[in-house]
Amino acid sequence: MTPSVRVILLVLVATLVFGVWGTTVLLDESGRRRALWEETVGARATGSERIKLIERRLIARGPLGALARSMTTAGVNWSPLLTVSAIAGAMLAVMIGGRPLLGRVASTVLALMLPLLFWQWLSRRRAKRKEDFIAQLPELARVVANGNSAGLSIGRCLAMAGRELAEPAGAEMRQVAQRLDLGVSLDQALHELAERLPSREIDVLVRTIVIQSRTGGALSAALTDISQTLEDRKELRREVSTVILGSSVAGYAVMGIGVGAIVLLNMIQPGLLDEMAGSMVGRVIMLVAAAFFAVGFVLMRAVSRVEV
Repeated sequence: MTPSVRVILLVLVATLVFGVWGTTVLLDESGRRRALWEETVGARATGSERIKLIERRLIARGPLGALARSMTTAGVNWSPLLTVSAIAGAMLAVMIGGRPLLGRVASTVLALMLPLLFWQWLSRRRAKRKEDFIAQLPELARVVANGNSAGLSIGRCLAMAGRELAEPAGAEMRQVAQRLDLGVSLDQALHELAERLPSREIDVLVRTIVIQSRTGGALSAALTDISQTLEDRKELRREVSTVILGSSVAGYAVMGIGVGAIVLLNMIQPGLLDEMAGSMVGRVIMLVAAAFFAVGFVLMRAVSRVEV
């Protein structure tokens, strides 16, 4: 028996030992959780309830937790575990089903790009939701100012704004009101809002409400002035987004041209990319072309990004 075979067998035995130990720990933990659930609820947990418990445990920390927080801020109410499973299934389907049309190399690259495309879509959703919330800030400031001038507390003003305003401002204000009902301070609840939707406009509104509530200043007058300023900034942002719309479309068109060229080349000569990937010169050419497309996309995004 060669030394390499001994090392492989040793690693295999160690893996099996740790696997058995981990399975035992998981079974013990599952038994304790099942007993706690039956003692608390008075009934055995169903299959869906067990899945939800496992999912809550997984999203408490780690990459799945970061994905869950990103989906929440984007307004996507999907299960993170099912989302990851769906992306993995889509990657497998693209790798297998895309080979006749794209070839082995292109289908593999496209499958690996699916998580990046989903993350880009999620980032766009998150940015769109934040822009919609910022567009509602003048109305939010007016609602809170009117409620405060009528003698209502800040918490009741925010709860009233959650009932009267449309999404996403209504949902965010209801979440802030729920945090206040649980005993969280106004400062912490509003700063959690600013962390979920980071922007200068939201930060200014949060600081104004917190400072005026601490010092007992004229909150209604301050919010009225802020609402007018936010209205002017909203019009400016709308004009800027109209001006840079062409650059944004061009950035995505650059990537679309690259994908279309790959499909067209593989349709004209099937297996061309696989042949190129089989030689060093072909791999270098493909890497250089991919780098140029990536640089072009990044430059287009940089040109179209204007801070207002």
